[in-house]
Amino acid sequence: MKENLKKPITPKTLDQHIEEQCAKSPEFKRAFEEETARLELGYKIYRLRKMRKLSQKQLARKIHTSQQMISRIEGMGNICISLRTLAKVAAALKARLSVDLIPEA
Repeated sequence: MKENLKKPITPKTLDQHIEEQCAKSPEFKRAFEEETARLELGYKIYRLRKMRKLSQKQLARKIHTSQQMISRIEGMGNICISLRTLAKVAAALKARLSVDLIPEA
């Protein structure tokens, strides 16, 4: 009897999978880039806050908001944050806020 031998599936890396999905779908690529930018911004805020040796609660007091809001900003999970709030965060963290528009190719 002949066994049905299948070629083993080689797992892809996450980067390979993302590249393939971006190539297949412009919508996926746009959503991925937006989410990446949002997460990077949240992480930058977190790092600056740590560098300034501030707790979330201390930063919240400086910009007149709650600790929970700072947590959401740093996590950037499903949150819309205004430029005004970003400017307050930047000022409280002694940072310069830069907003840029980059044309698509």
